[in-house]
Amino acid sequence: MRKVVFFEKGFAFIIVGSLIFSGLGLIPTQTQAAINHNGYDFIIITPADFSNELQPLVTHKEQHAITTKIVTLDDIYDSVYFPVQGRDDAEKIKYFIKNVYDSWNVPYVLFVGGRALIPLRRCSNIPQEDVPIDFTSELYYADIYDTDGNFSSWDSDNDSIFGEWYNRSKAEDTQQDLTPEIGLGRLPCYKTSEVRAIVNKIIQYESTPADPSSFHTMVVAGGETFVEYPGLEGEIMTQKALDVMTGFNPVKLWYSNGNLSLLGLSIVRAINKGCGFLYLAGHGNTYVWVTSNPEGKTASMFSILNVPLLRNWGQYPVCILSGCHVCKIEKSSCLGWQLTKNQKNGAIATIGPTNVGYLGFEYNGGGIDSLELQFFREYINGTTTIGDLWRQTLIHFLEMYPIDWNLPAGENCAIDAKMVQEWILIGDPTLKIGGYS
Repeated sequence: MRKVVFFEKGFAFIIVGSLIFSGLGLIPTQTQAAINHNGYDFIIITPADFSNELQPLVTHKEQHAITTKIVTLDDIYDSVYFPVQGRDDAEKIKYFIKNVYDSWNVPYVLFVGGRALIPLRRCSNIPQEDVPIDFTSELYYADIYDTDGNFSSWDSDNDSIFGEWYNRSKAEDTQQDLTPEIGLGRLPCYKTSEVRAIVNKIIQYESTPADPSSFHTMVVAGGETFVEYPGLEGEIMTQKALDVMTGFNPVKLWYSNGNLSLLGLSIVRAINKGCGFLYLAGHGNTYVWVTSNPEGKTASMFSILNVPLLRNWGQYPVCILSGCHVCKIEKSSCLGWQLTKNQKNGAIATIGPTNVGYLGFEYNGGGIDSLELQFFREYINGTTTIGDLWRQTLIHFLEMYPIDWNLPAGENCAIDAKMVQEWILIGDPTLKIGGYS
């Protein structure tokens, strides 16, 4: 029989089965959600095989007044809660998210499952011919309504190609507004052992108040990103972030100050000393982040091979990875997931692009650098739930750089749209940064 203790306005409540014992006597219960607001705060969508491993996370969240419900893929496809709609599994899941947003007032959704378990939506916004045909966008699931207030299919021409903007023409799919209605994250697990590990890590992180001496440290790394442009872009970007993050002790691993090591050991050592935030600004691929010297030679790299060297037990940073493909979750071993998944080291959550990232000065637009800087602004302005940070960052970016769908592919608006579409959260969107006091 499940027993949960929580506190409300000076009274202790104990839930045992379907009864609440309190300082006022015995109260029959309905559901935890009914106690709060006739809805849910948090829906976890997952294959049925992971349900048992996720139950401790549900209990933990509800102890912190986040009403939580596990919904399996079978529940969605079999119309357990709402009549199933959609042309494919991805659209069926998105319609379900729309229904829980409309009917259950749900602000946060978490996918637990990798590509082969929970489908990814691939988009076709092609800035130039040498960029891959399509890319993963988790924002597809979070952008529920289009510009007319209808379900946002991301396929206004109804040809089952999503987010079309290529061939140097105006966008073929024009009614998406890209504004997320919910905070959305994914834990791309394939094994029950991975689910147990990340659940334990989240519970430990939130249940243990952060040590101020380590949490209020921000580790940044960068050097030269583009030799054809003036300045060391990685250092410039990370310094702007440090300027925003007042009150944080900066650890600058820069080419110019000699603190970078070629094989990333200086980054490993800095993480192992403890930090609340980690920001790596440079180039990347699915498995490796790199930065260069002014001649364009590699100055430092940090890869999936560095992750096993981390020893930062209990001091997990929020990581912003700036570089192409670093959060390409269609690959189970992408750097963003490898850095996040292990119970005893790495990051508590990682945000980065699934595809090619562009800096704003490359194309006279907002760029991934503007997204990253806005993330830190949102945090320092008081937003401490990571799903809200992700969502508000995207909303602010779109306000600053509105999308004109009539411009040709490859111009600034199309690339701005792509930067928003591919910037994803690997982590729990309800995560309280720094843990609960």
